[in-house]
Amino acid sequence: MTEHLAAENRELILAREAPFGLAGTQVRPAALEVEHDGRVAALEPRVMKVLVALARSRGEPVSRDELIELCWGGRIVTEGALNRCTAQLRKALADNPRIRIDTIPTVGYRLQASADLHVHPLGGAGATTAAAADEVDPAPRRLWPMAAAAVAAVAVIGGAAWWWTAPKPVTWTAASYRPITSERGLETHPALSPRGDQLVYAQRYDSSQTRDLYLRGVGPGATPVRLTRDSGDNHSPAWSPRGDRVAFVRAGWSGPCSLVVVPMPLGPERVVGRCQAATYTKVSWLDDETLVISDRPTPSAIRRVRAIDIRTGVGRDLTAPTAETLGDSDPVVSPDGRSIVFRRGLMHGADDLFLKDVRTGRERALTTDGWKAVGYVWSADSRHVFYSTNRGGAFGLWTVDTRRSGPPRRVSLGLGNVSFSRMGADSGNRLAVEAPSGSSNLARRAPDGTVSAVTSSSNSDDWDPTAWRDGTVAYISDRSGASEVWIVNPDGRAVQLTSLVGSYVSAPSWSPDGRDIAFVSVKGRRSEIYSVGRDGSRLRALTDDGADKLSPVYAPAGDRLRYVLHDAGGYRLMELPLAPGARARAVPGGAGWREVKGGPDGRLYGVRGDGVVRAVLGGAEPEAPVRLGTDDSWAPTADGVYVLRARRDSQTPPTAWLHPWTGPARKVTELPFTWGDLSLAPDGSLIFIRDLDEQIDLGLIELTS
Repeated sequence: MTEHLAAENRELILAREAPFGLAGTQVRPAALEVEHDGRVAALEPRVMKVLVALARSRGEPVSRDELIELCWGGRIVTEGALNRCTAQLRKALADNPRIRIDTIPTVGYRLQASADLHVHPLGGAGATTAAAADEVDPAPRRLWPMAAAAVAAVAVIGGAAWWWTAPKPVTWTAASYRPITSERGLETHPALSPRGDQLVYAQRYDSSQTRDLYLRGVGPGATPVRLTRDSGDNHSPAWSPRGDRVAFVRAGWSGPCSLVVVPMPLGPERVVGRCQAATYTKVSWLDDETLVISDRPTPSAIRRVRAIDIRTGVGRDLTAPTAETLGDSDPVVSPDGRSIVFRRGLMHGADDLFLKDVRTGRERALTTDGWKAVGYVWSADSRHVFYSTNRGGAFGLWTVDTRRSGPPRRVSLGLGNVSFSRMGADSGNRLAVEAPSGSSNLARRAPDGTVSAVTSSSNSDDWDPTAWRDGTVAYISDRSGASEVWIVNPDGRAVQLTSLVGSYVSAPSWSPDGRDIAFVSVKGRRSEIYSVGRDGSRLRALTDDGADKLSPVYAPAGDRLRYVLHDAGGYRLMELPLAPGARARAVPGGAGWREVKGGPDGRLYGVRGDGVVRAVLGGAEPEAPVRLGTDDSWAPTADGVYVLRARRDSQTPPTAWLHPWTGPARKVTELPFTWGDLSLAPDGSLIFIRDLDEQIDLGLIELTS
């Protein structure tokens, strides 16, 4: 195997492959496209994998066995299957004479692509033509300068014509910003009417309540009018193209949801469809009779973009994400109805925006950098997508041009780093955005019931706490602008350990001797496990394959790590020896584990798809099964398994329970304003995330170009 392919000895995952160029041809693996001189050809997934594998070899031959290993995962395939792929690849690349795929007899194939590569006719005609040219009367050769000048003139004219007709680059800036709401509580999911004179949004006093929808004008002093008064959780409103109706999602605290349409300004509502994934389903109108949402056709299926006929309630899939991704979410239809932008979860902590052509069904990647993409909307001319991303470390507003190639551009706002989780737009390029001002820190609940702060933060969040036996707490914080690993010492002194400036950092885990912390860092389309000393030294990457990873845990001896790997084969437990040059290997019987954690006795506990906490490699388990809900968190301890039960309804706040190894579970305490992971300190204290201020207002940004 060539040295360039040796490090990639696993089946290729196209969703994680960055675009690249071949002698003027652009290759976009995640979108299954090759583009040359403005012409785009779509490739089958297997054909694209062969192209990526050949390109990685950098002009060296690649054997048939290597291609089968990389592109078919080592499965037994016929020789004809590989021959068909290369034939389709040659056809797709035929527009560029500087690219050639050579067949190496009895070996395999070689890809050559360079600025000076000339493809001659078969049968050695290239040499014959050159020899014949030497025998021709030299006088006609004086015509070559004139011919070259003519070709150059045509190229200049063609280039000028392209320059005048191609869409010009656009720079967007914020002309103004003003607040729309200032009520106490959380105003979210803003949806501007097409004319921009009205706003529908969701509102609740705090996270213990369900949301209701309100309608108001966008001018100063406008009075909100309540649209919903039921017991359900109402969110994600979307105006119809004509502005005469609003569709939204109605759900309980868990379980399936409904799609509801209400006439505007106000009329009798009607349930037009059902959905499975209530929490994150965004709604958009494809036309007057069709909604698009992100949903699962069955509870266990991967998310995809679906179209719902509001006359019949019948749904159909518009996208088909592959198993190695986390699915597709938050579709938004362009104002002209021709395109849908949606977010594809490449892995835990990495997203890209994709564009789907409604007429042809073709998909292509709008962004290819893997940075998070949270809220996004279209410009009025259906050309640009404005989106909130942490590209470069801190969240801000960016734009990507759907009609020109090139990287996203930042929109100058002058508002600092603001995460617009959701936004709406009107026909005048005004954006209604969420403007959160709350923050969270880590708190400690002592065995006697007293609560005290572990960390202090301002306009930032702390999460993923894990305590070592001397009382030092490792955690993740975005107080530096990007998510990084921090520790807080027993004396309260906080220290930042990393400055990776990636899109996501998670799951810190202490080594048995307390000298190092392992964690997952995602940057671009790659997820790796790192370790760092508790003093900030010895930062190093422990993996180098880029695959989606979760839950690193040191073995009791500290000589290896165990973690969860997610790829096209699903979730499985891996083990990585920490010796130089060692490679990770699958743990026998480790298929299906989605999360693992280490107990104080060194045992490993985990959760599969059924949500039940079990001992992974043998050991004691609570007598009564510990079954987790969707948003519950847990921690194995010497006393048993602590579980933080997420809010189930408006009357029951998040509550910590102890499931002892023997005996029934018992309630420990209520933690009204908390979410995410919890940890147990050496003194028996519970360390949890505490919301300091739940406040989200809405504002209006007017953009100019």
